[in-house]
Amino acid sequence: LGAVGCVLLVACANVSNLLLARSLARAKEISIRVALGASRWQIVRQLLLESVMLGLAGGTLGLFLAIWGVKGFALAVADVGKPYWIDFRMDFTVFAYLSAICVGTGILFGLFPALQSSKLKPAETLKEGTRGAGGGRRAKFFTSSLVVVELSLSLLLLIGAGLMIRSFYA
Repeated sequence: LGAVGCVLLVACANVSNLLLARSLARAKEISIRVALGASRWQIVRQLLLESVMLGLAGGTLGLFLAIWGVKGFALAVADVGKPYWIDFRMDFTVFAYLSAICVGTGILFGLFPALQSSKLKPAETLKEGTRGAGGGRRAKFFTSSLVVVELSLSLLLLIGAGLMIRSFYA
């Protein structure tokens, strides 16, 4: 697992934690939808669609940054010249990989928050002053686990960066 993979996992865990918090904050809205007759599958499908759209929006932003970076690199080495074996361009393989990663992470890291928010009991959540939107024991365990994963991966990245800087000095 490379540094880029660790950064992607930290970002995905962070987004999943934010999606879980957002879905719990939207508990009244989801309870109203359930009270009006929405099935659990419809709620999960809506929340998963939002998660995938968020992933695709991030992927689109990353794609534009990558295109800008490739053009910037080409301008930076225009005077010096680049080696003939290096070909920096965006091709279909990059777009397909980016799309698969965006959709996959949107589904993978949006599934638990969607399932968790679809289990809400509308009667308890809609009562004012109750803790129906606070989530269950599983949601709190999942949130705590995500925080631990984020911190450990961030620490791993910091150690790797420190070792790399030390090797450059040597």
